[in-house]
Amino acid sequence: MDRRMNRACVIGAGVMGATIAAQLANVGIETVLLDIVPPEFTDGDKKKGFTPESKDFRNKFGNKGLNIALKSKPASFYIPKNAKLISIGNLEDDLALLKDVDWIIEVVVERLDIKQKVFEKIESVLTPGTIITSNTSGIPAKDMCEGRAEDFKKYFAITHFFNPPRYMKLLEIVPGPDTLPEVVETLAEVCEKTVGKGIVYAKDTPNFVANRVGTFSMFAAINAMMEMGLSVEAIDKLTGPIVGNPKSASFRTADLVGLDTLLHVADNVYDGSPNDEKREIFQAPEFIKKMLEKGFLGEKTRQGFYKKSKDADGKRVILSLDYNTLEHTPQEKVKFTSLEAAKNASGVGNKIKALYYAKDQAGTFTFKTLSETLIYAANRIPEIADDIVNVDNALKWGFARKLGPFEAWDAIGLGKSVAKMKEAGYEIPAWVAEMLESGKETFYKKEAGNLYFYDIAAKDYREVPVKPGIILLPSLKERNKLVAGNTGASLIDLDDGVACLEFHTKMNALGEDIVSMFAKSADMVSNDFEGLVIANHGTNFSAGANLPLVLFTAQEEEWDDLDWMIKALQDSLMKLKYLDKPVVSAPAGLALGGGCEICLASDRVRFAAETYMGLVEAGVGLVPAGGGTKELFIRNTDHLFEVQRGGLYPKQIEMMPFIARAFETIAMAKVATSGPEAVQMGLLKDTDRMTVNRDYQIQDAKNTVKAMNLEGYTPPRPRDDLRVPGENTYAMIKLGLWTMHEQNYITDHDVTVSNKIGYILCGGAVQENTVVTEQYLLDLEREAFLSLLGDPKTQARIQHMLTTGKPLRN
Repeated sequence: MDRRMNRACVIGAGVMGATIAAQLANVGIETVLLDIVPPEFTDGDKKKGFTPESKDFRNKFGNKGLNIALKSKPASFYIPKNAKLISIGNLEDDLALLKDVDWIIEVVVERLDIKQKVFEKIESVLTPGTIITSNTSGIPAKDMCEGRAEDFKKYFAITHFFNPPRYMKLLEIVPGPDTLPEVVETLAEVCEKTVGKGIVYAKDTPNFVANRVGTFSMFAAINAMMEMGLSVEAIDKLTGPIVGNPKSASFRTADLVGLDTLLHVADNVYDGSPNDEKREIFQAPEFIKKMLEKGFLGEKTRQGFYKKSKDADGKRVILSLDYNTLEHTPQEKVKFTSLEAAKNASGVGNKIKALYYAKDQAGTFTFKTLSETLIYAANRIPEIADDIVNVDNALKWGFARKLGPFEAWDAIGLGKSVAKMKEAGYEIPAWVAEMLESGKETFYKKEAGNLYFYDIAAKDYREVPVKPGIILLPSLKERNKLVAGNTGASLIDLDDGVACLEFHTKMNALGEDIVSMFAKSADMVSNDFEGLVIANHGTNFSAGANLPLVLFTAQEEEWDDLDWMIKALQDSLMKLKYLDKPVVSAPAGLALGGGCEICLASDRVRFAAETYMGLVEAGVGLVPAGGGTKELFIRNTDHLFEVQRGGLYPKQIEMMPFIARAFETIAMAKVATSGPEAVQMGLLKDTDRMTVNRDYQIQDAKNTVKAMNLEGYTPPRPRDDLRVPGENTYAMIKLGLWTMHEQNYITDHDVTVSNKIGYILCGGAVQENTVVTEQYLLDLEREAFLSLLGDPKTQARIQHMLTTGKPLRN
């Protein structure tokens, strides 16, 4: 079976359908977006110049969906121009377009009768072998296939995306009774490698895996809250980042999802699972029903469990719901002794453990809700999935949790927690009790760098499958592939002559340890390897310099030490840039400041789609000083010069517009909101390539190194031929800054910082077309950085950023 998807069709242009179409377009799949013809021609349509026969009217719902996707926040498209891959139509005029697509995704309203009518239409034009899937969140596949032809049933499955589709990793694949195995395999491969999803194989049961367990967990928290008399905000403190969940925790998440949606999902389980031992928990408490009556649905009605308001002074505040009175009141201060203790524990697992065994109210709540969720998840295997790995992945990928239920159970200690559960009167799932009795006390274990999970059917451990193309750095280190390292970074042998430099500091911030490993790694790769990948598995590639250390050193007025630190970073990155072996960086998440400069110094970049890159130093009153300013100058002006008979001659083009582009990027501390946007901004090159699913990124970067060597790698040479625009262009920049300052767009200190940036980009106090070296520009960077760091206003900006996480305008 051909496992490529070049063209797709999404039917249903609501928020979910339109944003699924956006993600397909993001990864290069041409997509047709269809919806119904509006049932009524309104006066508003007439005023817009539409007629009942015009495309603008008949495709109104499709166009509206696409516009919603284009305006959505967070952005659904990597870059807006990706929307050009989406064509709009309707189910009456454009049904024939389905004949030419490889994949049809139904995303209409969650009603079986409507879905069946859509499938009947699809079947009338279906090309044999076309894959059809539904994005239903709970309607059984067997019911949707009822009445369909055999060929339809063989190529039908459920592909349940999570919202928003661009950002949520989870995709649950649910085959129908007659789905061909190769259809499931094709969907898994395309959705994982091309669309960028993490695949969970689910059974055809109500709400599948993530929503089944996740909704139970939510209702368990609601019931415990009511029973213990705790507040909405207290529950969110106990179910948020402290236990590895997102900041939105429980009730903020419910507001984002919508209370009506949450109750619809709960009703699915209640109606569809008569034998579920915890079926009654999915019945909403009385206060939730009253919220629904009052229209307290969350974000969509601007009030739910929380409500934005203003206090007596006009200051914005967020009120929380008092579920006894159904009134929104000021939030209370949440204080629990165990919560404070958990904050000081290292790692999510130890934080959960500290709360689980605590004796105060927070401990009681955590023990009760977590125990019930763990037992419920264990009782759902093999009903909803075949193994614990699929359940854990579903909860992690679907709700952005750090740990799945069985990983969390291991973290709190299986034997000890089961004893506590028994003491409290809980009934332990038979297979868990049997597992413990056989002497197996963890759901997961590591051996020789490989991860194993307890397989319920086999009653023994099985290796967690790792697909070809996924490189796990911790596993390699456990298999003695560590070449060199210190507390900040490690050099790891990836085999095939390629090494990987991995960072492992907090936020992968750059300090002396990492900088020293740059130089050491360069020497070792030059002697012993064929190329270098710079990558890690952290949430962020690198958030930049170690600002607390920089600020402390400045406050101590250790200027020689600071000069040495910056020079060491510059020298190390120059060494990587001109290494005699290819260097490929693989950023994901934040690549800010120094993290961005590492990428700028690399031969190639294999970036994750979700890479947020920028030179942000101006935000704290500094300039990029690891070569970032110099590199943006080169990238924005190099094309203005051409080689003629051994000499560089400027084309007759004014340099100012190109300097201005680099200046704005740096002075405004612009951050790309995706990898493709970083290419547009000039932070990445057109020759750099994207990996959508980060799991495969290190292997892709390694393959890039090997390909560069195969093509015949020639290292670049240090530049001593850079022509700078000089004082005249710098004067124009200063004039622009003066104008902005006079109009109160920027502060005095913004002018000071921006003048330094302009001075470097223009090459300092020199004439136009003066030829300088890279080192000359690096020296200007370093000088500007040190002079700004000595300014109390810059130190105040850094301190404010470290304290609040927000920029200060002073």
